[in-house]
Amino acid sequence: MPDQVILLLSGGMDSTTLLYHLRETNPKTPLHTISIDYNQRHRIELNYAAQLSPLAGATSHRVLPLGLTRIGGSPLTDPDLDIPAAAKGEQAVTVVPFRNMLFVTLAAACGETLGAYDIYLSPVRDDYEAYRDCRREFYDSLEASLRLGASHDTTFRIHTPLIERTKVDVVTLGLRLGVPYELTHTCYEGTRPACGVCDACSERLDAFRANDTIDPLEYEYELRPDP
Repeated sequence: MPDQVILLLSGGMDSTTLLYHLRETNPKTPLHTISIDYNQRHRIELNYAAQLSPLAGATSHRVLPLGLTRIGGSPLTDPDLDIPAAAKGEQAVTVVPFRNMLFVTLAAACGETLGAYDIYLSPVRDDYEAYRDCRREFYDSLEASLRLGASHDTTFRIHTPLIERTKVDVVTLGLRLGVPYELTHTCYEGTRPACGVCDACSERLDAFRANDTIDPLEYEYELRPDP
Protein backbone atom coordinates (compact mmCIF):
# COMPACT_ATOMS: atom_id res chain seq x y z
CA MET A 1 0.00 0.00 0.00
CA PRO A 2 1.23 3.55 -0.68
CA ASP A 3 2.29 5.68 2.28
CA GLN A 4 -0.15 8.43 1.28
CA VAL A 5 -2.32 9.28 -1.71
CA ILE A 6 -3.70 12.27 -3.56
CA LEU A 7 -7.23 12.38 -4.96
CA LEU A 8 -8.42 14.94 -7.48
CA LEU A 9 -11.81 15.78 -6.01
CA SER A 10 -14.15 17.90 -8.11
CA GLY A 11 -17.16 17.59 -5.84
CA GLY A 12 -19.02 15.66 -8.52
CA MET A 13 -20.64 12.25 -8.41
CA ASP A 14 -17.71 10.20 -9.74
CA SER A 15 -14.84 11.68 -7.74
CA THR A 16 -16.89 11.67 -4.53
CA THR A 17 -17.71 7.99 -5.01
CA LEU A 18 -14.01 7.33 -5.48
CA LEU A 19 -13.28 9.32 -2.29
CA TYR A 20 -15.56 7.07 -0.26
CA HIS A 21 -14.23 3.96 -2.00
CA LEU A 22 -10.66 4.91 -1.04
CA ARG A 23 -11.69 5.53 2.55
CA GLU A 24 -13.24 2.05 2.69
CA THR A 25 -10.38 0.21 1.03
CA ASN A 26 -7.49 2.21 2.56
CA PRO A 27 -8.87 3.60 5.82
CA LYS A 28 -5.48 4.18 7.46
CA THR A 29 -3.67 5.68 4.47
CA PRO A 30 -3.35 9.50 4.61
CA LEU A 31 -5.45 10.91 1.79
CA HIS A 32 -5.00 14.44 0.46
CA THR A 33 -7.76 15.86 -1.71
CA ILE A 34 -7.11 18.52 -4.33
CA SER A 35 -9.69 20.59 -6.20
CA ILE A 36 -8.88 22.84 -9.14
CA ASP A 37 -10.43 26.27 -9.50
CA TYR A 38 -10.13 26.92 -13.23
CA ASN A 39 -12.84 29.59 -13.27
CA GLN A 40 -15.31 26.98 -14.40
CA ARG A 41 -18.93 27.95 -14.89
CA HIS A 42 -19.91 25.32 -12.34
CA ARG A 43 -17.34 26.36 -9.71
CA ILE A 44 -20.04 25.87 -7.08
CA GLU A 45 -18.72 22.31 -7.11
CA LEU A 46 -15.69 23.55 -5.17
CA ASN A 47 -17.91 24.39 -2.20
CA TYR A 48 -19.19 20.84 -2.10
CA ALA A 49 -15.72 19.32 -2.47
CA ALA A 50 -14.62 21.36 0.55
CA GLN A 51 -17.48 19.86 2.58
CA LEU A 52 -17.06 16.30 1.35
CA SER A 53 -13.32 15.97 1.95
CA PRO A 54 -13.37 16.32 5.77
CA LEU A 55 -16.71 14.53 5.97
CA ALA A 56 -15.08 11.45 4.44
CA GLY A 57 -12.08 11.74 6.72
CA ALA A 58 -9.47 13.06 4.30
CA THR A 59 -6.20 14.22 5.83
CA SER A 60 -6.12 17.56 4.01
CA HIS A 61 -7.90 19.51 1.30
CA ARG A 62 -6.59 22.30 -0.87
CA VAL A 63 -7.86 24.29 -3.85
CA LEU A 64 -5.37 25.17 -6.58
CA PRO A 65 -6.04 28.06 -9.00
CA LEU A 66 -5.71 27.53 -12.75
CA GLY A 67 -7.10 30.33 -14.91
CA LEU A 68 -8.39 28.82 -18.14
CA THR A 69 -10.91 31.47 -19.15
CA ARG A 70 -8.39 33.27 -21.37
CA ILE A 71 -7.94 30.10 -23.40
CA GLY A 72 -11.69 29.76 -23.89
CA GLY A 73 -13.21 27.45 -26.48
CA SER A 74 -15.52 25.66 -24.05
CA PRO A 75 -18.82 26.75 -22.48
CA LEU A 76 -17.43 25.49 -19.18
CA THR A 77 -14.87 28.32 -19.18
CA ASP A 78 -16.51 30.89 -21.48
CA PRO A 79 -19.74 32.37 -20.08
CA ASP A 80 -20.63 33.73 -23.53
CA LEU A 81 -21.06 30.20 -24.89
CA ASP A 82 -24.22 28.22 -24.22
CA ILE A 83 -24.21 24.83 -22.51
CA PRO A 84 -25.80 22.41 -25.01
CA ALA A 85 -28.77 20.31 -23.95
CA ALA A 86 -28.12 16.58 -23.87
CA ALA A 87 -30.79 16.10 -26.55
CA LYS A 88 -28.56 17.90 -29.06
CA GLY A 89 -25.79 15.30 -28.84
CA GLU A 90 -23.09 17.97 -28.63
CA GLN A 91 -21.25 17.03 -25.44
CA ALA A 92 -17.91 17.27 -27.25
CA VAL A 93 -18.20 21.08 -27.34
CA THR A 94 -17.81 21.10 -23.53
CA VAL A 95 -14.25 19.77 -23.78
CA VAL A 96 -11.71 21.97 -21.98
CA PRO A 97 -8.44 21.30 -23.86
CA PHE A 98 -5.94 19.26 -21.86
CA ARG A 99 -7.85 19.85 -18.64
CA ASN A 100 -7.05 16.48 -17.09
CA MET A 101 -3.38 16.70 -18.03
CA LEU A 102 -3.14 20.08 -16.31
CA PHE A 103 -5.02 18.81 -13.26
CA VAL A 104 -2.83 15.75 -12.83
CA THR A 105 0.33 17.77 -13.34
CA LEU A 106 -0.71 20.19 -10.60
CA ALA A 107 -1.51 17.26 -8.33
CA ALA A 108 1.93 15.79 -9.06
CA ALA A 109 3.58 19.09 -8.15
CA CYS A 110 1.83 18.92 -4.78
CA GLY A 111 2.83 15.29 -4.54
CA GLU A 112 6.50 16.22 -4.77
CA THR A 113 6.18 18.57 -1.79
CA LEU A 114 4.13 16.04 0.19
CA GLY A 115 6.12 12.97 -0.76
CA ALA A 116 2.90 11.46 -2.18
CA TYR A 117 3.38 9.77 -5.53
CA ASP A 118 0.06 7.95 -5.96
CA ILE A 119 -2.53 10.13 -7.69
CA TYR A 120 -6.15 9.04 -8.05
CA LEU A 121 -8.81 10.46 -10.34
CA SER A 122 -12.17 9.28 -11.57
CA PRO A 123 -12.70 9.05 -15.34
CA VAL A 124 -15.35 6.47 -16.24
CA ARG A 125 -16.11 4.51 -19.38
CA ASP A 126 -18.96 6.85 -20.36
CA ASP A 127 -16.44 9.69 -20.73
CA TYR A 128 -14.38 8.09 -23.52
CA GLU A 129 -16.32 9.29 -26.55
CA ALA A 130 -16.40 13.02 -25.78
CA TYR A 131 -13.27 13.37 -23.64
CA ARG A 132 -10.14 11.87 -25.17
CA ASP A 133 -8.11 12.63 -22.03
CA CYS A 134 -10.18 10.09 -20.12
CA ARG A 135 -8.53 7.08 -21.77
CA ARG A 136 -6.15 4.82 -19.86
CA GLU A 137 -3.56 5.04 -22.65
CA PHE A 138 -3.33 8.76 -22.00
CA TYR A 139 -2.69 8.24 -18.29
CA ASP A 140 -0.06 5.60 -18.96
CA SER A 141 1.81 8.11 -21.11
CA LEU A 142 1.35 10.92 -18.59
CA GLU A 143 2.56 8.70 -15.75
CA ALA A 144 5.80 8.05 -17.65
CA SER A 145 6.21 11.76 -18.36
CA LEU A 146 5.75 12.69 -14.70
CA ARG A 147 8.48 10.28 -13.68
CA LEU A 148 10.81 11.71 -16.33
CA GLY A 149 10.05 15.33 -15.48
CA ALA A 150 10.09 15.17 -11.70
CA SER A 151 12.87 16.99 -9.87
CA HIS A 152 14.19 13.65 -8.62
CA ASP A 153 13.58 9.95 -9.22
CA THR A 154 10.01 9.11 -8.23
CA THR A 155 7.50 6.32 -8.60
CA PHE A 156 4.56 8.48 -9.70
CA ARG A 157 1.53 6.34 -10.39
CA ILE A 158 -1.78 7.52 -11.79
CA HIS A 159 -4.68 5.38 -10.57
CA THR A 160 -8.03 5.32 -12.42
CA PRO A 161 -10.00 2.55 -10.66
CA LEU A 162 -13.35 3.55 -12.20
CA ILE A 163 -12.15 3.80 -15.78
CA GLU A 164 -13.84 0.58 -16.93
CA ARG A 165 -17.04 1.28 -15.00
CA THR A 166 -20.11 3.13 -16.22
CA LYS A 167 -21.89 5.88 -14.33
CA VAL A 168 -24.55 3.32 -13.49
CA ASP A 169 -21.83 1.21 -11.86
CA VAL A 170 -20.54 4.26 -10.01
CA VAL A 171 -23.94 4.98 -8.47
CA THR A 172 -24.34 1.30 -7.56
CA LEU A 173 -21.02 1.45 -5.71
CA GLY A 174 -21.80 4.79 -4.11
CA LEU A 175 -25.17 3.69 -2.79
CA ARG A 176 -23.49 0.73 -1.11
CA LEU A 177 -20.88 3.03 0.41
CA GLY A 178 -23.46 5.52 1.64
CA VAL A 179 -22.11 8.42 -0.43
CA PRO A 180 -24.02 11.64 0.44
CA TYR A 181 -24.98 12.41 -3.14
CA GLU A 182 -27.05 15.36 -1.97
CA LEU A 183 -23.74 17.12 -1.26
CA THR A 184 -22.33 16.56 -4.75
CA HIS A 185 -22.66 18.80 -7.78
CA THR A 186 -22.84 17.65 -11.39
CA CYS A 187 -24.69 20.25 -13.49
CA TYR A 188 -22.59 22.06 -16.12
CA GLU A 189 -24.70 25.19 -15.65
CA GLY A 190 -23.53 25.43 -12.05
CA THR A 191 -27.03 26.03 -10.71
CA ARG A 192 -28.91 24.72 -7.69
CA PRO A 193 -31.46 23.38 -8.43
CA ALA A 194 -29.60 21.69 -11.28
CA CYS A 195 -30.77 22.39 -14.83
CA GLY A 196 -31.71 18.77 -15.57
CA VAL A 197 -31.09 19.04 -19.32
CA CYS A 198 -27.31 19.28 -19.84
CA ASP A 199 -25.31 16.14 -20.59
CA ALA A 200 -23.94 15.95 -17.05
CA CYS A 201 -27.41 16.10 -15.50
CA SER A 202 -28.83 13.66 -18.04
CA GLU A 203 -26.14 11.06 -17.40
CA ARG A 204 -26.52 11.41 -13.67
CA LEU A 205 -30.31 11.06 -13.74
CA ASP A 206 -30.06 8.01 -16.01
CA ALA A 207 -27.59 6.38 -13.61
CA PHE A 208 -29.93 6.82 -10.64
CA ARG A 209 -32.93 5.56 -12.62
CA ALA A 210 -30.96 2.47 -13.66
CA ASN A 211 -30.39 1.81 -9.95
CA ASP A 212 -34.12 2.26 -9.20
CA THR A 213 -33.20 5.13 -6.89
CA ILE A 214 -34.27 8.76 -6.79
CA ASP A 215 -31.48 11.28 -7.15
CA PRO A 216 -31.50 13.41 -3.96
CA LEU A 217 -30.76 16.61 -5.92
CA GLU A 218 -33.45 19.04 -7.02
CA TYR A 219 -33.81 19.82 -10.73
CA GLU A 220 -35.39 22.69 -12.59
CA TYR A 221 -36.49 20.29 -15.29
CA GLU A 222 -36.19 16.53 -15.44
CA LEU A 223 -36.39 14.91 -18.86
CA ARG A 224 -37.87 11.47 -18.45
CA PRO A 225 -37.32 8.68 -20.99
CA ASP A 226 -40.17 7.57 -23.19
CA PRO A 227 -42.15 4.69 -21.64
